[in-house]
Amino acid sequence: MLQMRCTGKVLKELGKKPKQLSEIKEPNSTLGHWYVNISTIDRRKVFLFVNERTLLSFIIFGINKSNVQKTHKTFLSGLDQLLTLEGIDPKIIDKVINEYANIEYTKTDSKSVLGSMTDLMWLYKDHIYSDGGLKYCDVGKVIFQLNRMPQRNIEGGYSIELVKEILLS
Repeated sequence: MLQMRCTGKVLKELGKKPKQLSEIKEPNSTLGHWYVNISTIDRRKVFLFVNERTLLSFIIFGINKSNVQKTHKTFLSGLDQLLTLEGIDPKIIDKVINEYANIEYTKTDSKSVLGSMTDLMWLYKDHIYSDGGLKYCDVGKVIFQLNRMPQRNIEGGYSIELVKEILLS
């Protein structure tokens, strides 16, 4: 079960009302739950997904009214692509993706993860704009670089190394 911990902006974008949200639960999946925030880069809406346990992150851009309701499918596709590019065994990826077959939406509940998300969004924007914007930058390369930055909230470790440690243990 995936609990997508959404900021207020994301809940509004998804059209979710408070009564439609689930109670926050402990994770029952290998990587745990994910946080999502929305911002704008180059006049395009961008979802930032951050894993609560490892701070692994990736962005999906081009969010609009016609595809915002496919957020779960978009997330799974983005996670699958990220883990594939990181060289994770396809059988392990399938296991992770299958754990997230069902989704619930909740509010955020960790100021620490929200702070990390704010920093990560700023870094994504900085990298993308310094490369000339979404049209000219290699978004995959930016995601790759940011997941190899030391993260204070995981004791100075790298998100991708922590993910690999969890998945390969």
